[in-house]
Amino acid sequence: MINKFYQGHCGNDGNSRSHFRSFDIVTEREISDYEGGTILESLKSAEDYYNDEEMVGEPFYAVYGSFKIDFVQSSCKIMITDKLEEAIAIVEHLTGNKVQEYYYHE
Repeated sequence: MINKFYQGHCGNDGNSRSHFRSFDIVTEREISDYEGGTILESLKSAEDYYNDEEMVGEPFYAVYGSFKIDFVQSSCKIMITDKLEEAIAIVEHLTGNKVQEYYYHE
């Protein structure tokens, strides 16, 4: 199964004991850099996804958690997986809410 471009968001409302406000699922990939290594890139659009000239391996999915404002004002990467279904299932299990797919055309 070939991975697809995906962006998803899930709020964590109703979970007052958690420090996370929400979770995002983002498509990422590794691309070649000019020194022979790789750089991790979060994809912002389907156009970026299909521009795979410098891609190394298959795209994968990262789950980011955004902290509540009174805790810290940054987000952190919770996990990476090559299976979109796994990323969605984990976020939905953590929050009890459905992940909503979104895509904003730039």
